[in-house]
Amino acid sequence: MPNPKQDYQMFASFWFWAATMTALRIVVLILSPANLGPDEAQYWFWSRDLDFGYFSKPPMIAWAIAATTAIFGNAEWAVRLSAPIFHFGAGSFIYLTAKMHFDQRTAFWAGIGWLTLPGVILSSFVITTDAPLLFFWSGGLYFLFRIIARSANAEGPPRLFDYSGLGVMIGLGLLSKYAMLFFIAALFISAILSPPVRKAVLKPGSLVTVLIAASFAATNIYWNAAHDFQTLSHTAANANWGASLFQPAKLASFLTQQFAVAGIIPFAVLLFAAIRWRPPLATRWKMTTLLIFALTPLAIVATQAFISRAHANWAAAAYPATILLVTVWLFRQRADAFVKASIGLHVLFFVVFCAAITNFTLVDRAGLSSATQEIRGWRKQTTAIAAMADGYDAIVIDDRALMGAMLYYQQASPVEIVAIDPNNNVDNHYEAFKAFNPDRHKRVLFVTTRNDDVHVNYRFATIKPLGPQTVALGGRASRTYHLFDISDYYGRR
Repeated sequence: MPNPKQDYQMFASFWFWAATMTALRIVVLILSPANLGPDEAQYWFWSRDLDFGYFSKPPMIAWAIAATTAIFGNAEWAVRLSAPIFHFGAGSFIYLTAKMHFDQRTAFWAGIGWLTLPGVILSSFVITTDAPLLFFWSGGLYFLFRIIARSANAEGPPRLFDYSGLGVMIGLGLLSKYAMLFFIAALFISAILSPPVRKAVLKPGSLVTVLIAASFAATNIYWNAAHDFQTLSHTAANANWGASLFQPAKLASFLTQQFAVAGIIPFAVLLFAAIRWRPPLATRWKMTTLLIFALTPLAIVATQAFISRAHANWAAAAYPATILLVTVWLFRQRADAFVKASIGLHVLFFVVFCAAITNFTLVDRAGLSSATQEIRGWRKQTTAIAAMADGYDAIVIDDRALMGAMLYYQQASPVEIVAIDPNNNVDNHYEAFKAFNPDRHKRVLFVTTRNDDVHVNYRFATIKPLGPQTVALGGRASRTYHLFDISDYYGRR
């Protein structure tokens, strides 16, 4: 029997703990000495020039950074600020979905479970495309379940607001990361296998969903069409199907990594529940739909891992449905202890991670300096390089990571910072939109990862080595670039 007092206490507790965890993450972001990593610096650079698309990603990440930095300035924490906020929003949608369709207890533990997933903890401290994707994916699940419930329970037709909300979530999800296409695939599969889902999506309101989602997606399609489909080409290249195919070892590695992303208990329970699938009739459509939305991204990305390769986070979209499914399933099995043990382990990880990200000395003592090298030393190294650029027309760089760091940490540089294409093939945003121009850049400081001039010796007549520039990154880790004074450009071979 429902207990209103207890339900209210859990309602208040969820919002208190969700807000507290989010606030703690923001405080840790402010205290952390972590520099922006290569991808983060690139996204920040995109945010300086708002558009409907960029070389390798849809535009939402740039829009989010533009919003937070417009309010709080360009400090690293301000660049990353939307990440914990997006995850708070995703957890809120997960909580509301569980509260609407199961009960207050399930909602509390599912929402807190989301906020403490290892992958979500890590993703809250860097700005990536996963954070907005997971927010809009979770919002999409919320509106989809509202639509299906109203159709299935004969409470009257689903409201136009719900269909519109679903369209907005799918559309903005597509503008966050193309993995939102997995949501559409899961919805299609659910409609085939589940009569309540099929009944809901065949109603006229679904046309509103399609029109709204398509309207948002069309903006990025238009941008791609105007730029030779750069983002789609990059995404296809990232799949790496041109390399040797069929990699069972990489599939095994990908699946193993999911225990780290989702947590050992949630991922193990997902697999176990999928094998022993016997949902009660009263909640069958809910549980089946959640299972489909969990397994579809996993199956697609696992196939990609087997064919070629896949990063651990590529299947992150599986986990909003997973945390709902696993929480409900464990409570139905009277295995509450596993829910609480999982969250307890993840909270411990959160505490350790916060200590490490705010004090790199702990990382160095643990012998893990190499794990943090992408977020260390950039300010110091770029300052040293910029100090050598007096008298040059430009600083020319052949490395995407350094290019982003120079643009972010040397914003006040009077010397232009540009990229050079070392292989006659545009491989990143800088080479396409911040490129070396021989008509303006006559004498340049060339900075390269290579200890030779192979990237420029067929283009410039005068090349003078200036030596290396190295920065220590803690422990035995370091990063070295090599500098050259080059001039007298005579073109490509």
